[in-house]
Amino acid sequence: MGFMIVSGFGYAPTVFVTNCLIHVYIRCSKVQYAHKVFGRMAKREAISWNAMVFGYAGIRNMGIAKNLFDSMLNRDGFSWNALISGI
Repeated sequence: MGFMIVSGFGYAPTVFVTNCLIHVYIRCSKVQYAHKVFGRMAKREAISWNAMVFGYAGIRNMGIAKNLFDSMLNRDGFSWNALISGI
């Protein structure tokens, strides 16, 4: 049981705030909540994508981690490290 914070107070959060929220959910082992936030983002940065890849790799769901990785337009060293962290 628990609750999920998506944005709050009726405003559209910045990418920075949303990325922080994604990281919090991943650290609390609530990757499904992080994915819901990620899915509602109007704009995603490499940090957003890398966090999600890392989150799914961390729970050993390499299928979703790889799908997210393959969907990224711009991969960097962090992206590769996020993916291989689950191996």
